[in-house]
Amino acid sequence: MAKQLNWRTWLLQGDQYMNSASPKGKKSKFTPTIRYNLLSMSLESYIMAILDYHHTLPDNHTYTDLVTGLERVLEVDEELKQRLLKYENIQSICSMEKYHIKQPSESELVDLRNAILQMGALAHETCLQQLAV
Repeated sequence: MAKQLNWRTWLLQGDQYMNSASPKGKKSKFTPTIRYNLLSMSLESYIMAILDYHHTLPDNHTYTDLVTGLERVLEVDEELKQRLLKYENIQSICSMEKYHIKQPSESELVDLRNAILQMGALAHETCLQQLAV
């Protein structure tokens, strides 16, 4: 029987994708494109944890859809939102008309990673507040 996803699983997966994309104290063995994908999966997992915690889902899984879904359950810092959304178009793999992939720069990856770390902290704070009560 398959294990059902829940906010705890999403949170764990977000941490695992983040650690794979940027191992602590080590240079990543992955290409910038693979690291972007791992970071994107980490972002998706963190947001899905928050949404699942609130018993809701996003409309789709683009950065915009995830952030829009998140805004339905909590206030999202505008600066963080804009930092995340500016990296959505590095890969438009969900678009039927404008499919494209661009290799992100190292500075883009660093900024995206830091924004997703903020989202991860928000996900942990939101979801784990239940355990503290």
